Amino acid sequence: MHFDIDRRPPSTEAMVQRLAVRNARDGICVEQRPSPAVLSKDEDRRHRSLRSCHLPAEQKPFQAQPRDSGAYVPEMAARIEDDRNLTDGARRCARKLAEYGYRKNRTGRTADITVTWLMRALGKSRRTVQRYLRQLERAGYIAVEVIHARTRMCAGLCVALLDPLFPRHQRQKWPAKLIEPDAPQMSQNNRLKIKYSRESWALRCMDGVFRSFLKTIPPLPALD
Repeated sequence: MHFDIDRRPPSTEAMVQRLAVRNARDGICVEQRPSPAVLSKDEDRRHRSLRSCHLPAEQKPFQAQPRDSGAYVPEMAARIEDDRNLTDGARRCARKLAEYGYRKNRTGRTADITVTWLMRALGKSRRTVQRYLRQLERAGYIAVEVIHARTRMCAGLCVALLDPLFPRHQRQKWPAKLIEPDAPQMSQNNRLKIKYSRESWALRCMDGVFRSFLKTIPPLPALD
């Protein structure tokens, strides 16, 4: 008896060719479908293309407009807009801190604030707000200190606004009110008419005549 020791099983390509020849001989039509793995990759690629390359079919719902509170962001340095180390969210967080510090502590330029308040003001998560604060502190725009309570728990943050956040002409202090430095002052011609009434103005005009009349009266004789 002879044994073929070197006999090896046919390869996958040979088996596919044999199966194709047999199906063609027997008249069997086999529909070829892609594997589930390939199909899932194509679907993922299609959805990714729709999200990034095509406009959405439906626009996002329009949120309600914020109420007009009268608050505004004070003047800030333009370098915060040009700093590539900051994200757009970090710049927005810096503006919100400047607004809060301008309203609460304009002289000291510090803000006793909590991360929860920033979360509600910015509409971001806690980790995102902490990342914004870390970026601003690393770039040198703010200094953050944690305020601890008696129970050693965090009661809030003390955020100090540093000089790089402000323009050069306002690094010492914020102006008390917004005025144009080259604008002419108001006329002082009619300042007394506003201060005095008609009767008091007439008495004030008679003061000169009364002083002149007193000069014409001779002095009293000296007593012996």
